[in-house]
Amino acid sequence: ANPWTRARLAMPDERATETQKHPRIGVGVIIRREDGRIVVGRRRGSHGLGQLALPGGALEWKESIAQCASRETMEETGLDIAPEAWIAPFAMCESVIDENNHWLTVFALADVAADCEPANVEPHKCEGWTFMSIGDVREADNLFLPLRKLVNDRTVAL
Repeated sequence: ANPWTRARLAMPDERATETQKHPRIGVGVIIRREDGRIVVGRRRGSHGLGQLALPGGALEWKESIAQCASRETMEETGLDIAPEAWIAPFAMCESVIDENNHWLTVFALADVAADCEPANVEPHKCEGWTFMSIGDVREADNLFLPLRKLVNDRTVAL
């Protein structure tokens, strides 16, 4: 037997006592009106409290990005956007938000009519939804990290 194999096997595995952490996959939903404005809201009750963010959430097991975008949009804004209406993936970023939140965010984009109005279906998670121009979002204070990365990425055409 290889002496190096025996030596490695005899050493305690330091990771065995730690909880393994892995990045999670989030879907950020870009709901864009004909005039280019997008839906944003201030977060409540979660990481990113008080920060301006897009609707969205965690990708569920065996769910496509477009299905997740549709589900999260309905759950958070009450808007019914079919999975086939999304451009997904539209963009992507990586964010280490805090010690317990490392996310790969995949953004999905859907264009909606000018009269589209989101409802605040989960007021415990969001202060309310509004449409803002990309320029106004870029200049806003306290952006949620994935949104800040999206609007500052000059390779993304919003």
